[in-house]
Amino acid sequence: IPLLLSPAMAGGIFAINRHYFNEIGQYDKGMDLWGAENLELSLRIWMCGGQLFIIPCSRVGHISKQRFSNQPELVKAMTYNNLRLVHVWLDEYKEQFFLHQPGLKSVAYGNISERVELRKRLGCKSFQWYLDNVFPELETSKGSL
Repeated sequence: IPLLLSPAMAGGIFAINRHYFNEIGQYDKGMDLWGAENLELSLRIWMCGGQLFIIPCSRVGHISKQRFSNQPELVKAMTYNNLRLVHVWLDEYKEQFFLHQPGLKSVAYGNISERVELRKRLGCKSFQWYLDNVFPELETSKGSL
């Protein structure tokens, strides 16, 4: 079965060695409710020395819970989580993000000092490295960040 490298993964459905997951900082405990944890973990895996694979013939069953009844709260949580990701992992590319979402520049995203320290401690590479080596197709659509 061929493994295919992937720049990011879908959220919540993945297999990872427990020791490695703990070593690279688990999930960001500062994130709210739902959203962006898969992207944050994907960037962290790649930028901090790991690799992410998709197994094309895998089958996964997913049982969906009822829809979130509080949509504004869900949108707020996703915004909060995305801002944490942007400020920890996107380096100078966060300005691209804010070009498309200028109103979010002043929105609170909590204390990220522990995640910034984790990134330093793990010796993670830059987002530019990620674009150059993992997902160069994204660079060509820079305006879409």
